[in-house]
Order: sequence, then C-alpha cells, then structure tokens
Amino acid sequence: MNPAGFFVEHWRYMCFGWLFTALSTLGSGYFIGLFGSSIRGEFGLSHADLGLIFAFTMLVSGPLLVWLGRMIDYVDLRLYCLVLCLGYAAGSLLIAASPVVTVLVIGLLFVRLIGDWLFLHTAVVSLARHFGNRRGEAMGIGGLGYGLGPAVFPLAAVLLMDAFGWRLAWAILAVTFPVAIMPVVVWLLHGKGDRHRQFLKPSAADVAATGKGLPQWSRREVLGDVRFYLVMPVVIALPFVLSGFVFHHVHLVETKGWSLAWFSSGFIIYAIGKVVMALVFGRMVDRHGSLRLLPYYPLPLVAGLLALAMSDHPWVVPVYLGGAGVSTGMWIIAMGALWAEMYGVTHLGGIRAMAQALMLAMSALAVFSVGGLLDWGVSMETIAWISIGYIAFSIALLSRCGRLPSTV
Repeated sequence: MNPAGFFVEHWRYMCFGWLFTALSTLGSGYFIGLFGSSIRGEFGLSHADLGLIFAFTMLVSGPLLVWLGRMIDYVDLRLYCLVLCLGYAAGSLLIAASPVVTVLVIGLLFVRLIGDWLFLHTAVVSLARHFGNRRGEAMGIGGLGYGLGPAVFPLAAVLLMDAFGWRLAWAILAVTFPVAIMPVVVWLLHGKGDRHRQFLKPSAADVAATGKGLPQWSRREVLGDVRFYLVMPVVIALPFVLSGFVFHHVHLVETKGWSLAWFSSGFIIYAIGKVVMALVFGRMVDRHGSLRLLPYYPLPLVAGLLALAMSDHPWVVPVYLGGAGVSTGMWIIAMGALWAEMYGVTHLGGIRAMAQALMLAMSALAVFSVGGLLDWGVSMETIAWISIGYIAFSIALLSRCGRLPSTV
C-alpha cells in the first residue's frame, strides 16, 4: 500500500498522531526557552538559577514518567489523553499566575512532564503498537505534527509575548486546551475504546515479519540486557545535547548578534527537516531495522553544531536548526521502533517510559551544566565542540552492540 492509501485507511489514527506530536512542542526546551529572559527578569534569576529550576523539573519528572508512562499499557487511550490535556492546561495556568518561584516550578513540572514527554510518548507508543512491521511508516506519516508544532508554536509564542506579555501568553495557551484541543481528541478517538486490549496481542504483521510472535520482555528483563546499556548513550545523545542548547537559545541569540525573530523563524527549517526525514526514515526503518540505522541519526546535528561553533553569520541559524530538525525526525522514528523491535509491544509503554526517565535525568544534567558553564564564561562555541565529542563517543560505543546476543 502506498503512503496515500495508508493514510486514507487509517486517517483518524494518523491525525491523532499529527495532533499529539505537534502538542509535544509545547513542552520542549526550545519552546519554554523562548520565555527564559522574561522569566529571569521577572524573578531575578541567573542563567544557572533558571537552568537549575529546569533541571529540577526534569529530575522530578523521571520517576513520575516511569509510572505515568506505563499507564498507557492499561488505561483506555481516550481517558489517558484527556487527563494529559487537563494536566497541561493546569500547568500553563500555574505559570501564567505564578506569584513566586515555587509556583512557577510546579507549573514548569506539569508542562515539561506532559508536554515534552507524555504527549510524544502517547503518540509514539500508540503508533508503534498498532501497525506492527509497518510502524516506521505509520510514525512517519502520523508524525507530520513533528513539523507542524515547531513551525507554528515558537513563532506564535514570540508574537503573543510581544502583544500581551509572557504571562497572558501562557494563559491563552491554557484556555486553548479545553476549548479546542480536547473536543478534537474525543472526535478522533471515537469508537476506539478497546484499542489497548488489541495492542496487547501480537499482530499478524509481527508474526509475518519474524516467523513467530515477538518476544515480550518485561522491564526487569530489559535491565538485565547488556545491549540496553550500549544503546542508551546514542539514544540520549540528541535530547542530552539539544536540551543544553535550546533552553539557552536566547543567550545564544544575544551572543551571536542575531534577532530573536530571525532565530524563531528558523524553526520553520527545523520543522521541514523533521517532516521530510520522518517520512523518509520511517520506510527505511521498516526495511533495515532501527538498530542498524541508529548511528546515522546524529550526523546532521553534528553538522549544525560545527556551523554553530565556527561562525556567527546569520545563515548559521537555518544550518543549525535544519540539522537539528533532520536528526530529531530520524531520532523520533528510530526511538518509536527500537524498543518494539528489541523487546516487543506488550510492555512497550513501561519500557519506553523507563528509557525516557533516563533521558530526562541526562537532559536535566545538560541544562544545569550548560547554565553553569555560561555563568563561568564558557562560550556556546566551546560547548558545541564538547557536544560533538560526546556524540562521537556514543556512536563508537554503539558499534559493539551488534556483536552481542541478547541476554534473555
């Protein structure tokens, strides 16, 4: 079946994927980072202070993610999605009304946990489970929201801040969820109340692809597999590196002498890169497997970091954000298929949530570390070179994974 026919047959599910991958932009570091200067000015925070707050929210999110992420294995998807939407709206209101830093931190915790991680987790786990050995193509088509969100939300946030101020911008976002987004979720998931029970059964596509049902690993078994620890460094490379950069994008813009509007418009290139590579990479993953393709996804990001480290020219913006977008599109598709390929789909929500919790911990470390380095006078260019070195190390470590058998 060609992509158009695939979409026509599964259009509701594809649109659901579009919506939730787009919504994941609203909790991303680069979206929240756009409010960084305003928040620091309002509460008298340094770069390191704000980085520490952001890192704290991610560290607290880790244990919560392990529990909340696995609930998608057991809870009706409609209820799961509506609760997430209400939680995000509540977090946005707390940020908008925050009189003190403590309330701000609680609001950021809700927004980060749900917006960046659970929205995307919901989309990826659902698509990976539902489509068996065509999960890569499904995530490529259903993940077109990868491009919609970055193309629209960052620039909209800047315009709202300019027009109404940063607090009212968050209030408008909060109201949007119950008024516009939740009714669409109910409509898209109409008649799909038994989907989570169907997902727990090995699909015919999985059987056809492997000659038998996929092994269904538990989280305890995954933790005993040495391959998991060899794969994780390259898995976390993108969120680790980008979290450190995107939360401090305003500082990057100021030191490079760029305008924030020009930099924000560069997210359109980021979005295009995500969309194009998600579509292309999805079919490649179905054909070759995500583990084999995993070493290649960070390379466009490396190209963008090299440009960032070597030049202050304004055209570095599309090169940097374009490279980050291409790598992100490849990363999301690979991550959606990787754990299902290696460990099956029965406990996919719990396994992916566990991996995400580790990513959160490392992302928190990156945000705090970059904030501290900036306060110590280390340049963003130097941090870019350090990031390139880590990526090279993680790819080298991954090369040993294919030589090892599973331990279960």
